[in-house]
Amino acid sequence: MNKQTCIDTREFADKSLEIHGTIAPLDLERLSDVLGSRDGEIEFALRGSINALGKPQLDLQVKGELQLVCQRCLQPMPYALDATARLVVVPSEDLIPEENDESDDVDYLVADTHQSVMALVEEEVLLSLPLAPVHESDDCSAPIKREQEQKESPFKILQGLKSNKD
Repeated sequence: MNKQTCIDTREFADKSLEIHGTIAPLDLERLSDVLGSRDGEIEFALRGSINALGKPQLDLQVKGELQLVCQRCLQPMPYALDATARLVVVPSEDLIPEENDESDDVDYLVADTHQSVMALVEEEVLLSLPLAPVHESDDCSAPIKREQEQKESPFKILQGLKSNKD
């Protein structure tokens, strides 16, 4: 996909247009800090439509495989990306409902005649990433302290002193 692909969000929704593509993770600049390697690809599909309430909306689906950095061992780890977003297009920020009125599966986007598709995809990828990605315990190369190791209680020593005093 061309990095400069832009859409008119209102027109895209009104005409029920679609755009599909594949992006290399390194093409998303804000994602580079969390990547463990250059491997992977991101597939996306952006569809415009008019919802049941007569409002324009964009449906974005993002799938792919990324290599993130495990925060425990600092080695690359695979991460299956599968995210969807429904964005209702509104003319201005004033028309975005208050937080308590929002439903969990709908977000809002202010209409833009030059909205970057790459920016929409990048934002959805970043929102779907875990805060602290880590391998499963068995797959991680970092030593994990096991709770099974029993340390001797410091109070046991005091108990011994008390019984010697008697």
